[in-house]
Amino acid sequence: MNLRGWLRQQLALPRDRHPLYEPDIWLLCTLFVLVMFGTVMVFSASFPQSVRETGNGYSYLFRHLLWLGIGSLGFLVTSLVDYRRWRGLAPLALMAVLVLLALVLVPGVGVRLWGAQRWIGVGPFTVQPAELAKLGLALFFAAWLSKRGERLRSFREGLVPFALLLGLVVGLVMLQPDLGSATVLAIIALSMFFLAGASLSQLALIGGAGAVGFVALALGASYRRDRLLVFLSPDQDLFNPQSKLLNIGWQLAQARLAFASGGPFGDGLGASRQKFLWLPAAANDAIYAVIGEELGMVGCAFVLVLFLVLAWRGYRAARWAPDQFGSLLAAGITTWMVAQALINIGGITSTIPFTGIPLPFISYGGSALAVSLTAMGIVVNISRGLVPRRVLTKSRHSTSQMQAASAPGRHPSVLRPSLRAREGAGASLGYHAVGRSFGRARRTGERQSNGRPVSRW
Repeated sequence: MNLRGWLRQQLALPRDRHPLYEPDIWLLCTLFVLVMFGTVMVFSASFPQSVRETGNGYSYLFRHLLWLGIGSLGFLVTSLVDYRRWRGLAPLALMAVLVLLALVLVPGVGVRLWGAQRWIGVGPFTVQPAELAKLGLALFFAAWLSKRGERLRSFREGLVPFALLLGLVVGLVMLQPDLGSATVLAIIALSMFFLAGASLSQLALIGGAGAVGFVALALGASYRRDRLLVFLSPDQDLFNPQSKLLNIGWQLAQARLAFASGGPFGDGLGASRQKFLWLPAAANDAIYAVIGEELGMVGCAFVLVLFLVLAWRGYRAARWAPDQFGSLLAAGITTWMVAQALINIGGITSTIPFTGIPLPFISYGGSALAVSLTAMGIVVNISRGLVPRRVLTKSRHSTSQMQAASAPGRHPSVLRPSLRAREGAGASLGYHAVGRSFGRARRTGERQSNGRPVSRW
């Protein structure tokens, strides 16, 4: 079979095709608000640095909009293409990611910035393979875990291959080094492993090994030990001119000043003083501090609410996905966005030790923005199997039909299709009565897909 034929076979949909309906409007609106809010804040936070570097206050904004356009195109494609088409390409995607993670370590290929070699130069732009690894890992584990069935609980066929593959990807990322991205990758994989039905003993074993490895990595480099020292030190040491923490914790000290200056309602959009070369990476990892200074606690709470809504709708899509592959994929991508947001916000507010990682959809563009939008397009596509159009137009049916549908023992197929038929076809969930029955079956583990439990949902 030639390459063209193989690709056609991998992209072919299974015979149990399900209809697509309206996308989740809550999810779409939340993404739109996050992206637009992020664009405004990137322009505000990057203006001083943009003027200093290029003499043009709009240069960062233009580059952000370019990456936003690339991400929007990826979002459009993945939101319209049936997500099950990506299942056959998951192994190929993972292999491509592993190659890129290896290439970034090659001298002359990888671009070294701020003491780390995490990027590959593509013309005037740089691409971060670790961001692509998050999507590739989610795709692969969704496809692989959905095929394991009861073998997932086996030590040899479940835990060992999972741990080896995760260790390989995380190890390549740590060689750059990038502890923040490695942590997010581990969280994505472990959450999917749990939802796929892994036993508690497996989770305890791999979680314990991961915790030991995390501590070893955190203490294995001097700059990481310094970050832990800053996190554990009292505030006055960060502002004491005689303290060695003044330089180590400079970014966190300036972030705290930004939050304190903003107060409840902020100094006003564009009025931040810390972004004028006091706060390092103001448009990137530290943009949440700029939000706190300009928009105050209200602006920070607004961002948190947006990510809470994103988590709600993303996990809702995962719970009601038509099959286990879609369920695991939506859960993995949603966990990725929420975990990365919490790590960024927790780090810059000194709630957890700081590690450099962008705030999804809000930090200055680049490959992180483009890949995140592309990934969320898949979640939107999965959500299109959850809101059937007929539910929204049920009022068109006559009163007698509605009464007949609700009468005991009478379930006209035009309004309430057979649950058994819908399960066998792998169709998306429809009508509320069927959805409730289906939800009860799913919570008790009765729903099956090819004879296997679908997920922990």
